[in-house]
Amino acid sequence: MYKKNSLSYKKERAVLSDVLPYEIPLTFSNRFFYDFLVNNLLEYDGEKVSWKAGSEALDSVISMLFGVQSEIIKKRIKLNGKFECVKSFKKFEHKDLTSIPFNYSIVHQENRFRELSIPHPKNQIQIVDFYNEYKEIILYYSSISNYSIRYPTRVSRYSIKKSDNRLRFINQELGLIEEDGESYDNIKSFFAYKKYSNIYKFYESKDYHECEKKYNKMLKIDVTRCFDSVYTHSIAWAVFGKGNVKEQLVKSRVVIEKSFPGKFDKIMQSLNYNETNGIVIGPELSRIFAEIILQKIDRQVYLKLSEIGVHKSKDYEIFRYVDDYFVFFNEESVKNIITKEFGIALGEFKLSLNPYKEVVYEKPLITEITIAKNKISKLLTDRINYDLEELIETEEEKKLHGSISFNARKVIVEFKTIIKESGVGYDDILNYTLAVVEGRLKRVISDYIKSDKKEHSQKNLIKALLGILEYVFFVYSVSPKVNVTIKLSRVLNLVIQFCRKGEIDFDYEHMVLKSIFDEICFLLNKNKSLDHAQVETLYLLIVLAELGKVYWLDESLICRYMGIEAEGGKFVRKKELNHFAITVLLFYIKNKKRYSKLREFLVDHISERLKFNERILSHDAESIYLLLDSIACPFIELDKKRAMLSLFGVESLFLQEDIINLRKHWFTKWTGFNLGRELDIKKGDEVY
Repeated sequence: MYKKNSLSYKKERAVLSDVLPYEIPLTFSNRFFYDFLVNNLLEYDGEKVSWKAGSEALDSVISMLFGVQSEIIKKRIKLNGKFECVKSFKKFEHKDLTSIPFNYSIVHQENRFRELSIPHPKNQIQIVDFYNEYKEIILYYSSISNYSIRYPTRVSRYSIKKSDNRLRFINQELGLIEEDGESYDNIKSFFAYKKYSNIYKFYESKDYHECEKKYNKMLKIDVTRCFDSVYTHSIAWAVFGKGNVKEQLVKSRVVIEKSFPGKFDKIMQSLNYNETNGIVIGPELSRIFAEIILQKIDRQVYLKLSEIGVHKSKDYEIFRYVDDYFVFFNEESVKNIITKEFGIALGEFKLSLNPYKEVVYEKPLITEITIAKNKISKLLTDRINYDLEELIETEEEKKLHGSISFNARKVIVEFKTIIKESGVGYDDILNYTLAVVEGRLKRVISDYIKSDKKEHSQKNLIKALLGILEYVFFVYSVSPKVNVTIKLSRVLNLVIQFCRKGEIDFDYEHMVLKSIFDEICFLLNKNKSLDHAQVETLYLLIVLAELGKVYWLDESLICRYMGIEAEGGKFVRKKELNHFAITVLLFYIKNKKRYSKLREFLVDHISERLKFNERILSHDAESIYLLLDSIACPFIELDKKRAMLSLFGVESLFLQEDIINLRKHWFTKWTGFNLGRELDIKKGDEVY
């Protein structure tokens, strides 16, 4: 069951859901930045930046965020029925919004990385204003396609919280529920979406099954490097028509620039260092931008096909999920006409179909992925199962006795056989596999807690848990991507919290936690960072921190994993560590004495990075994130924080101290971190 909680509309919600990629460390979020915007009434209205009058420290932080040294003016205005003193920059120009996004890489395919981007905080504020002004227009231009199956349909009215009796029982038993007063509600998106929030839901949908009955073949194809290829000016072509835009530009650019597509174009440029070829990958904002363009292309193709006598629901059916197309048909000639028309329409927007990704399925239209998932589900349901038996010891006393058997090597062989016979790649089913393991483990733990726990039943359970851990680490090691790492982290957190609750003896607890520790160490060593500080590795460090003091890594091991070397009694790294690597490492080592040398290196590394970028500090998103998270970090000394602020032109000692004390958290949650809660917030956010 799912419980819906009503949301009051706050325009700042956009920064919670639509500007960050899914693939970020659990320690990083926009929740504290959202509070900062709301509490200080900080906004950009398309012309000026304004905020609630407060301290000099607040003024200085906002000046740093926007890279503006202008005089600040103050006036009294009426807001929400009452008068407030607000401040703004006397001089502010649109060029001040141009910035370099924080770019980082994740594993995309074997030996290949994908670059994701986080917009500068000032561009996020710009996006808040844009969404607020144009939300209805976004919805309109996202509703013209006859083919799209993932598009915004209204502004979200609810946050969703799962309510399940079995899950609630397990969470209470394991202590996975937050303290009173903490909310588990999570705003999944600024907009509500139709029809499918995840591509795999389409495969199991009524739409898919009805097409399977009606048509003999299905073509699957996508747009070549869609987001990298999108030309930002083409948003105006999608809204007004390419010819109309070209004609208007001859007369005057102003009309286009002041319009909805003109402003959307400008945002996508300004947050990407004025780049017009390609849009940043990661934020939901980019998917909406691409969706409006692809909706126009869909509409053109639909009208053209109807004009030449090829009709939807009769000759074909098309479903598009972001940039993936699924074409159902009977006649080969129909498929050829459809791909030809899409090729023409996409070409007008400087896009193209990817012939290397073209796959045609014939009846039965069950994909290899569906076949594999069905077999994996049966395998794991059979193998991860706690058998309960009710025994009557006396007339008054009944006890539940339970047992479980899990042979990891045998299950791994069966799993690999399914992969081979189904013809799928590991990438296609790892997410699903670990999700099934998590669900089965919750049931096993629930049943074990209800049973009579004797020595032999503990031993039996621990043997099975160790086998399941061996299996999940094998599965994960084949293709350690971020989304799979998140699923693995959920499984590991479930096991860790169970061990911590005193349901098993200390020696058994140590066996399980030591197994997790050893497996993670093996993975860290296997995937040690050279050029890229991989987000996948950082997730594993965060999980390791949950194991406790007995399982802390040696400083030398951490350095080896992160590509940090010792030279002349000091640590060095030939490649820069990015914001995520630095902050997660600091989060892991905290202020522990055993890591003093590494902590000194990390703090110096931050200072060196900021000094190197001194000319572009206020425009470089990563530098801003580094500064704000560093001055809030409780593990960095005060004098180091002061030196960092000096690089941003803040010289007054009193002002430096006020800025440092302004907020406890900016983006990184240094203290009060709850792994289970952060993983729950992540759940359901995936698009693919």
